[in-house]
Amino acid sequence: MNIEDFKTSHFNIVGFGSKLNGEIHFEGRSSVGGDIKGQIIAAEKSLLIIEKTANVEGKIQGHDIEIHGTFKGELEAHGLLSLRPGCHVEGTLKAERIVIYPGAQINSETAAG
Repeated sequence: MNIEDFKTSHFNIVGFGSKLNGEIHFEGRSSVGGDIKGQIIAAEKSLLIIEKTANVEGKIQGHDIEIHGTFKGELEAHGLLSLRPGCHVEGTLKAERIVIYPGAQINSETAAG
């Protein structure tokens, strides 16, 4: 994230302990540390980070997505999907490119390209 993102408030944070339900739209760099049930739509060229403390259930659509926490549902990344050590992922994953780090726990149907 650069200084211009701060100056223009071009970032989003859903902190630990937050609970959201429904359809959520993000633009810019977005960090989720709380619980979300529903649909997350991240704008084109945005980065969505599901932090270690996060628990997301539902559907995610976005460009670049990093998962460090828990996700259950359907995910579509138009750019890079990065599954980090310690993440827990269950569901259907579709991405242009996928990187799976050692220690990621995955129980999913996965398609790349």
